[in-house]
Amino acid sequence: MPANSRVPVLVMLLFIIAVQLLAIAITPAISATDNRVFADPSSTSNPFVYMLLILAFTALLLLAIKKKKNWIVNGFIQLSIATSIYYLMGAFVSPLLALLPTAGSLVLLRYYPEWYIIDLFGIAVCAGISSLFGVSMTILPALLLLIILAVYDALSVYKTRHMVSLAEGVIKIKAPLLFVVPKSRSYSFRKDAAPVSASQIRDKSSESTESSSPADRKKGAFFLGLGDAIIPTILVISAYASLPAGGFMGINLPTIGAMLGTYLGFLALMTTSRDKPQAGLPFLNSGVILGFLAGCAAAGIAPF
Repeated sequence: MPANSRVPVLVMLLFIIAVQLLAIAITPAISATDNRVFADPSSTSNPFVYMLLILAFTALLLLAIKKKKNWIVNGFIQLSIATSIYYLMGAFVSPLLALLPTAGSLVLLRYYPEWYIIDLFGIAVCAGISSLFGVSMTILPALLLLIILAVYDALSVYKTRHMVSLAEGVIKIKAPLLFVVPKSRSYSFRKDAAPVSASQIRDKSSESTESSSPADRKKGAFFLGLGDAIIPTILVISAYASLPAGGFMGINLPTIGAMLGTYLGFLALMTTSRDKPQAGLPFLNSGVILGFLAGCAAAGIAPF
């Protein structure tokens, strides 16, 4: 990996670490509420319901992008962000007070979507969603979900390629569904016209944007989708909430193993060399699952 590619990789890894640590920190407050995604956290049908929702949501966004109805895409994304922030804040303050930071967040993202604003909200939103889904599923449904999504991600990137089209559309309209790592201090997400995806960090073409100007090649940014931080963290939180406390600072070994496995999976993803977009979840989900199982073995815990 080129030296100038290591810094963005490290920064994105730190984003994932921050998401998981924050998700663990807020999980007790989330667990104390009645907010759950699924009525029965132990039901093995939960992953399939989740998958159907993803397929429907993806189809709607792709259709809107194809028809150039960007307001529909932005509307759904803003609604999803608002809901996530509201549920996150609702675990700590009254429902009425939770409306204030929710409204403020949407205004800020709408009128000043700079990269550092998007990154900060991305960490908060990822942690909130991961915690909510993690406490809404026990270990087995969470594992099934990660396996299903890993297969789906691989098929949608390498076979049907519809996820590539969706990612390109989301990046084009600058939707806040990703982490942004600038390549220079002068970079502005609001003004950039040629971003670079996270998967391109491993490619030689990632050293430049579409512009041929030497000055312009110093601009641009690397992107990492929020889903790459959310999905593996669901298992991390499920392990933390479902299994007995212990280990380091009350965090049990399966949870620690799942966290470390996520980071190893991410590094494996970033060290692969490909000339096309790369599916992240097969690497990340494999890492978090193997790390979780290793943690269970080390702790002598039977997860099922």
